[in-house]
Amino acid sequence: PMMILPHQAKPNDTFPTMKIAASIILSLQLISAVSSSCSSSNFLTSRSKAFCNHPLKLRGGQQDEAGDVTPSGSYHGDFISPQGEKPKASTIVEVKDTPSPPPTAVASTAAAPLASATSKSSKLANLQERTGPAVLMLGATFLLLKYTGEKGLIGLILLMQLGLYSEATGVVEAFQAKKGSSIDKIESYSVQKWWWFLTAMIYSGRDLIMQHTSLTGDQMNIINFCMSAASLVGAVIQLAMLSGPGTEDLYREYLGKLACCHFSLLFLVGQSSFWIKTVQEYGLGWVLFPAFLVIVNDTMAYVFGVLMGKHKLIPKLSPKKTVEGFVGAGLSTVAIASPLVKCCIGGDIPNLGRHAIILAVYASLVSPFGGFLASAVKRAHGAKDFGALIPGHGGVVDRFDCQVVTAPFVYLYLKNFYNVES
Repeated sequence: PMMILPHQAKPNDTFPTMKIAASIILSLQLISAVSSSCSSSNFLTSRSKAFCNHPLKLRGGQQDEAGDVTPSGSYHGDFISPQGEKPKASTIVEVKDTPSPPPTAVASTAAAPLASATSKSSKLANLQERTGPAVLMLGATFLLLKYTGEKGLIGLILLMQLGLYSEATGVVEAFQAKKGSSIDKIESYSVQKWWWFLTAMIYSGRDLIMQHTSLTGDQMNIINFCMSAASLVGAVIQLAMLSGPGTEDLYREYLGKLACCHFSLLFLVGQSSFWIKTVQEYGLGWVLFPAFLVIVNDTMAYVFGVLMGKHKLIPKLSPKKTVEGFVGAGLSTVAIASPLVKCCIGGDIPNLGRHAIILAVYASLVSPFGGFLASAVKRAHGAKDFGALIPGHGGVVDRFDCQVVTAPFVYLYLKNFYNVES
């Protein structure tokens, strides 16, 4: 609002003293208002800045030696005009708060090609790192099978099952240890953990045991049942002996590890045991051929992902997997199935190419989900790999997570379809 300030007391004024006091009060309010507006960051004027930063000099007023100003004139927003002078146009310039574009937009657009190039360079370097150990593993496996045959493969599977179980349970135990695990209060947990593993191994390898001993199938069933019952009774007695504060939390932690151990036995050890049954009933070739299919699929998924990958397949579980890699790997696996099966199996077998393509389709569409599940377990427990046994690949689970999903299908398919046609 515009405020009129009397510049002098007229003769006919009845209360000149009160008007002078009112003028002083209004002047102080004016100075306070202008000063506060100068401190605003969104509404500043050139004159108001000068007014704030320099000694007070108002147009139309008089300044005495002490620096006091006697105002005379009218206030027009950013200046005071003397009495009788026409008010000039306001010099206030409103600075509009125009939203500026986010600074990251240009940066992210400019950095996108650089990030893509860096990602591809990193993937290629990782591919080179993985190639050497993979070649060594294949070479060592070839030499082992060449000189030991089926027995060497069975021994290798048994060692692999030990590594699968140890790594899978170790990831969970390491995660709980970081959170402050109190499972050490159950002194027999380590004994129980490996007792369950031994029970499962005896059951899955019962045919192998009966071949080298005089035990019958019924006797093996009794042995397995007694071992399972002993583990159940021992676990419950151990839990019943716990007491003190935090017992419920300890129960919960123990049961979580119990579930982890049994899931590892079922998913990893149980499924991989079908390799032993396959090699015993159908020969070495029907174990190697599906294994090579999974290796080809995994390798080509990585290659297509590096060269063409743009769309994430399952970003929340496995961020590095791409749709292009999944599709390219599937086509490559199916394409190589027929010539590969002739190298591994050989002979004049009816519909061998059809069997090969069916196994290749399964290895392309279903087997990779074993790797996705393994990625979910690692992500849930803050682990990059299950182990560090194989440079560039991680541990045994990291290398064979897709293979274990393939093993039961191959055996069941051969038993129900391959046997009939043979």
